[in-house]
Amino acid sequence: MNLQVLSATLIAALTFSVYLPASAKSKEPDLLVIGGTPAGIAAAIAAARLGEHVELISRRPVLGGILVDAMMDQWDLNLARDGQSVEGGIFTEIHRDLGDSFTPGQAASVFARMVDAEPLIHVVYNAVPIAVHTSVASNLHQITTIEFQNTENRSTFVTEAPYVVDATDDGDVAALAGARYDLGRQDTGRDDRMQAVTLMFSLTGVNWQKIEESYDTLRYGPGGTADRRAWGYSKLLSAYHSNQDQVSVADLNLGHENGGNVTVNAIDVLGIDGCNPSDIARARANTEQEAPRVIAWLRTHLPGFEHAAINRYADYVYVRETRHFAGLERLTASDVWGSDIPTDTIGLSSYPMDLHPVVLDEKQAYAPIRHVYGIPFGSLVPVDFSNLVLASPAISASHIASGSARVIPTTIEEGEAAGTAAAIANKRHITFPALARSHTDISVLRADLTHYGVVLTQTGVAIGQN
Repeated sequence: MNLQVLSATLIAALTFSVYLPASAKSKEPDLLVIGGTPAGIAAAIAAARLGEHVELISRRPVLGGILVDAMMDQWDLNLARDGQSVEGGIFTEIHRDLGDSFTPGQAASVFARMVDAEPLIHVVYNAVPIAVHTSVASNLHQITTIEFQNTENRSTFVTEAPYVVDATDDGDVAALAGARYDLGRQDTGRDDRMQAVTLMFSLTGVNWQKIEESYDTLRYGPGGTADRRAWGYSKLLSAYHSNQDQVSVADLNLGHENGGNVTVNAIDVLGIDGCNPSDIARARANTEQEAPRVIAWLRTHLPGFEHAAINRYADYVYVRETRHFAGLERLTASDVWGSDIPTDTIGLSSYPMDLHPVVLDEKQAYAPIRHVYGIPFGSLVPVDFSNLVLASPAISASHIASGSARVIPTTIEEGEAAGTAAAIANKRHITFPALARSHTDISVLRADLTHYGVVLTQTGVAIGQN
């Protein structure tokens, strides 16, 4: 670390940034957060706690994103190799209330309560962005207004704020604004296909005690059961064959709900463009055709499934990958595998590079090994934009690196950093690129995050070591 960076870090640590009290702020929003996702919720809360008036705009009538809509009921945790968490801040608050597994209803309740506790957050429900207007100054595009459509009555409205966080899973606002991006694995030079998507569903009639007692790694392959969860079964499912060309069932992830139902994350549908509604509809149809066959097969092959029956399908399909935007920095596979923790790290991640197949019979190319690495703030800032920052799987990352960085706990870190950065930028009247390139401002951002419990260093791993 050079002397300039070291001095800025010390100054930031000693002079934690101060914000105007809410009573001194304008009632107009200082920040627009688009996306009622966990990342969007974290961004809104972080900014509001620093005195910013936030307008949080959600596509759905409830907050929570795929944790509520897609039935994702477990965390893909960021842990060190010794099993200790490398994550803090707002994620810790959420995890404390939800635990390692939960129901969509529990997630919705926790998120609603957290947002309701922040009087500076105003939530608009049932609205999707349909147009973004920009101006150009100093060769940077600035988002001036965003037009939304109400999903219930089709009416439209326009809103604006000095700063914008795009926390939609696919970077919808950034795309409408004309920001540059790749699709799927386009950066590999092969094609723009995306990782498989999954429609989760729940079952009745599963004997969970048998599930917990019967896991046998020799018979089922790597996996196990713990805390109302079960995962693995790849060796068992190698004997199952789908009759659909674009459907794969390679393993099982099961969750035991409080009422006794069991959720299933297992069926991958390939060849789906996650931004295309007709493709998403096809993925749902394929899953609803495949799921009864899978469950019928498991009744005779997996103890505890003898009386299993499908209860319901998730409201939304879980889409793992769509756009990867060009940012001031780009997270790569070598950053992940090299445990790179750059000087502008805004959160630590360690989830293994979990790449679901892009084409049928594609094998997992990466061992399920954890490497603790940092998410650079520059990867959240789209190039050529002054007041836009991302917090989602669509940040600037390669196809391979996104296999790790796409998980929800990491996007929550990004959201908290985005909301905090917006508060700093608004107070200092600077752009996100200016903040990203200033050692002093990055040090202030990191000091603020650390003050609120975000983990930015790991014992034995030096910041900026690579």
